[in-house]
Amino acid sequence: MHAVVASVGGSIGVPIANGLVNGCLWGLLAIGIVLIYKANGIFNFAQGEFGSMAALIAVSAVDGLGPFPKLPLAVAMVLGLVAGTGCGLLTERLVIRPLFRAPRATLLVATAGVALFFASMQALFTGTDLSHVFPALGGHSRFALFGSVTSPDAYVFGWTQITRVLVLLAVAVLAVVFFRTRYGLGILAVSQDPVAANTVGINVNRISMLTWSLAGLLGAAAGLIDVPGGPYQPGLVSGILTGVGPLVFAFIGAVLGGMTSLPGAFVGSIALGLIDSFGGRYMPASVPGGDALVIFGTLLLVLLFRPTGLLGRET
Repeated sequence: MHAVVASVGGSIGVPIANGLVNGCLWGLLAIGIVLIYKANGIFNFAQGEFGSMAALIAVSAVDGLGPFPKLPLAVAMVLGLVAGTGCGLLTERLVIRPLFRAPRATLLVATAGVALFFASMQALFTGTDLSHVFPALGGHSRFALFGSVTSPDAYVFGWTQITRVLVLLAVAVLAVVFFRTRYGLGILAVSQDPVAANTVGINVNRISMLTWSLAGLLGAAAGLIDVPGGPYQPGLVSGILTGVGPLVFAFIGAVLGGMTSLPGAFVGSIALGLIDSFGGRYMPASVPGGDALVIFGTLLLVLLFRPTGLLGRET
């Protein structure tokens, strides 16, 4: 019986666990992407760099780099969250607001420029030094599902993976509560019609600042739960300097779920995590990039038969 459970767990349970953990990371970024899309009607390519900047500040505080003294991990993470939120706020104030009435394509390119700027700043600060490793959350504690920590078929995880799931669940609950407050309702009103919202007394500029600050906070949270246990690299969340990063999967998850739906960003990212995990495990090794083929094949089917995404709707 134990052998059967281990076999089923290894073939089904492990891909599910992997998919859920990765989907939670992508979901944090996807929620921020959808939030900005609903508010400004643009894809925010800087979303990942809010997380990369947060990770840079946190790593610098842990290792005592530059102007930072060596600080405890908890303090470093708080500083990272503040830095990511600040990056979102600065982007809104210095880039988005002056271009508010510009064509959406101009704003989209502007966010790409912001991403390149932040990534370049990180590269200038750290250079090619990849020796700065962010401590794994919870130390070296390891747990296992579907076997022991030494079993090759078990899913072995630590507090970093647990934190990814808990953070996304907390964000989902807080989002439900927040969008019932007057500030949350203000964001929804501005996303529908900023002129009408301004007419009824909603401060559009303040709501815009709040929206971008929340996007920065979500990006920062994603960056801080992506980097633990590994070396810091400039642009690691967006992959703008390192290759494909979590931001690419977050965009796909947001499109799958529906760019007009915050719950859709959550559902689409989790679904994408499962698709990626099972595709990577079961696609034949003779098919190069088999997991990517499954992902983009699924995306194509959704766009063909449900262009608004799983939970999205026409705007």
